[in-house]
Amino acid sequence: MKRLLIIPVVLGGCASPPPPPAVTYQNSNPPPVQVVLDAKVQQLSRNEVIQAVNECEGNNLRAVTITSKRMVSGMNSDIIIDVQCYPKFKYPY
Repeated sequence: MKRLLIIPVVLGGCASPPPPPAVTYQNSNPPPVQVVLDAKVQQLSRNEVIQAVNECEGNNLRAVTITSKRMVSGMNSDIIIDVQCYPKFKYPY
């Protein structure tokens, strides 16, 4: 009886998939990422944000703000650069 229990355990260990290959770069450095500078990012005004949120809510969607950081008086401050509409998952229509 013990032999019958050992055979599935041994065969089950052999059936596991091999681990995925590790990601390697040719020169061991990650690829460069382009950084968007502050001058290229425009902040939305308060009225633009309110209008975008109202449009999303008028279409039964939820508004999600995309933010960025900007230095104001030597401190990082969040600014809104985009408002996107996403479906409401929690609440039925």
